[in-house]
Amino acid sequence: MLARHRARRIAVQALYSREINDVPLDELLAFSWITGEDAAGADLEFARLLVSGTIEAADTVDTLIREHLQHWDLERTALVERSILRVAVYSLRFQRDIPPQVTIDEAVELAKSLASDDSYRFVNGVLDAINRTIETSDNGA
Repeated sequence: MLARHRARRIAVQALYSREINDVPLDELLAFSWITGEDAAGADLEFARLLVSGTIEAADTVDTLIREHLQHWDLERTALVERSILRVAVYSLRFQRDIPPQVTIDEAVELAKSLASDDSYRFVNGVLDAINRTIETSDNGA
């Protein structure tokens, strides 16, 4: 597994943990719960950037997600899907140096491995719509 993929997975797990346990940000970013191969093979600085950036931009990120959920509330989405979407939307919106398709593909892979069987389709559809909106606004339309 590549270092950035592991970092994205760790970021999703951290946000999931924060939702469940309300862990303070500094404890969350210490990643003391990561051991073994995950710790050695992950880009932890990238994971920290994803977690802290997603939390700092939570209002913007959640607004974008809400605007693109069709007939669904963000609060009703499974927590793991919500965490995946939040990390990916943060990246799509604020990490413009990362190609959007890379971000979407990574989120789809995380959904396949961490969420329910059909979650990847849901994640892909929402992120694709959000990406089109971001690209349209970036192009001044």
